[in-house]
Amino acid sequence: MKMMRRSLLALALGGLMVQPLVTLAAGDAAAGKTKFATCAACHGADGKGNGGAFPNLTHLSAADADTILTAFKAGDMATLKKHNLGGARYSTMAPQVANLSPTDIADLAAYIATLGGGAAPAAGAAPAAAAAPAAAPAPAMISADANIGFGHAIFSTCSVCHGMDGEGGKLLDAPKLAGMPMSAVSSMLEMYKAGKQLGKYSYVMNAQTKYLTPDEIRDVSAYISQMNQPGAKVNMPQTE
Repeated sequence: MKMMRRSLLALALGGLMVQPLVTLAAGDAAAGKTKFATCAACHGADGKGNGGAFPNLTHLSAADADTILTAFKAGDMATLKKHNLGGARYSTMAPQVANLSPTDIADLAAYIATLGGGAAPAAGAAPAAAAAPAAAPAPAMISADANIGFGHAIFSTCSVCHGMDGEGGKLLDAPKLAGMPMSAVSSMLEMYKAGKQLGKYSYVMNAQTKYLTPDEIRDVSAYISQMNQPGAKVNMPQTE
């Protein structure tokens, strides 16, 4: 009888072992879109990286995005290295993902995949209707008390590397800045000011931002966000 019970138990356990593993539920892309608002400050609303200053996310599948975000949160440098990340990217992203839950990561990954990296259309989905003409881009929002005139003056130093029009330059591989959201620019300047390493030429930016005041960071960030925007008045005189 004992042998029979053991045999039945072995069969039961064996049956469990060959059952397929249950996969985790897919993230909610709609919820991820809302959560992506923070990411958009640097990566752009379209995920293309704001003119090359930040990584383009549109090639990522949901699985890849989930893996990368999880690796940043866990400090898994080996996984990040496989995706050509880590280093300065880690010091920038780690604080951003520190408080994300597994659900948050799954939702963000699901949304990122819809930006072009492999989100599959639902089976039997009806063909998409013809897209309506794209609306004119909304002007970049700036702080009401930002002084564009002072920002313009401060940017004269930045233009040595980044170009008079913020178009970027070959000197020190300076990225394009014109039109980047104010929040993204100010965030980067604050990190450089704090001594963060965001790239191989961080030592240049660390020195340039070391003595910037909060008001100066606000003003130059506002100026940069308005560069090349239709109708923007970026050459405004300084005001007291």
